[in-house]
Amino acid sequence: MKPSSGDILALAQYPDYDLNTPFTPTSQYWIDRWDALSSTDKTEMYRNLTVSSRYEPGSTFKLINSSIALEENICESDTANEFSCIGYEEINDTTIKCTGTHGLQTLRQVLENSCNPGMMQLAKKIGTRTMYKYYQAYGLFSKTGVGLPEEVGGYFHQENNVGPTELATLGFGQRIKITPMQLISAVSCIANDGILVQPKIVKEIINTETHAVTSMDTVEIRQVISTETANKMLDMMESVVSSGSGKSASVKGYSVGGKTGTSEPPLDDKNFGYVTSFVGVSPSDNPEIIILVALYGTSKDSSGGRIAAPVASNILGEVLPYLGISPDKIDVSTSSSNSTVSIPNVENKTVAEAQKLLTNAGFRCEFSIIGNKNEVLVTDQVPTARY
Repeated sequence: MKPSSGDILALAQYPDYDLNTPFTPTSQYWIDRWDALSSTDKTEMYRNLTVSSRYEPGSTFKLINSSIALEENICESDTANEFSCIGYEEINDTTIKCTGTHGLQTLRQVLENSCNPGMMQLAKKIGTRTMYKYYQAYGLFSKTGVGLPEEVGGYFHQENNVGPTELATLGFGQRIKITPMQLISAVSCIANDGILVQPKIVKEIINTETHAVTSMDTVEIRQVISTETANKMLDMMESVVSSGSGKSASVKGYSVGGKTGTSEPPLDDKNFGYVTSFVGVSPSDNPEIIILVALYGTSKDSSGGRIAAPVASNILGEVLPYLGISPDKIDVSTSSSNSTVSIPNVENKTVAEAQKLLTNAGFRCEFSIIGNKNEVLVTDQVPTARY
């Protein structure tokens, strides 16, 4: 998503299906289940998960709560010893564990460590009424209006039913459900100087007979947080990637900020599986791109930092240059003109031949294929060959 305009630049999901044969499952996921599914369950294959399916956002939601705390002057980014983590938090005789024991922390460190006790303490400081006021302002209670069919809004506890345990889990994005479109729109708000814009998938409509062009204007909904708060959030998000759990989302030459997430299966659907995710911005000081990667049905020991962040890095590494966004970081170790290396053309070569060509050009090669590397051909390459 482009945060300043709301343009949805790319949207994809998998498993998918072939529009030419829509009633024939093409992915192994659906093939294994197809005969046992009812006709109603089979329609799940055609749903657009980004707008019509809710999920628990997990720790990516910590960005929203952190922005509320900064906006309300409840805490600052780098106040020392403001939060404490002993590896768990006791809430109403319930023990909620953390991924580690982080000790005394600033808010920045809480985000870098993705510390649940720190966020539970923050949620208690903010309070339900204030949190819900901002959730509504961020558009999390309603549909985004992106223009795609069967869109749903978020699912939250009734405000008067939020007790200490519910408030604690709100702090780290569990036991609530939102759509991916809602989350990426909310994070785009942070990246857009605190202004929430309506996401849109159509940029313009061209009349094929008259050639008249109707542009879809950017719809600014409201100012949710101040520009000052938004800038503080972007700075902390960059720290998450440079020093925290999102290191695997880094892209050489570009500043990237973001937040990892790992959410447990919902209480009412244990078969849903874990969701590992990463939501990020780049360049982090003047965002042009917001990206959300959410991987459903992952294992208990997976995490957003290990699983989703590398995927986001790969996507950004291709998308940023493709859109003509210039690198904003200079790697001094390779800044000399003598360090330039030409990329050989390996298309239509076997993997073995490609590996040899790239190794001879000075690259370190890793590959993952199904089949014999002396027979499998390379069909495309990014970046393209340079001569």
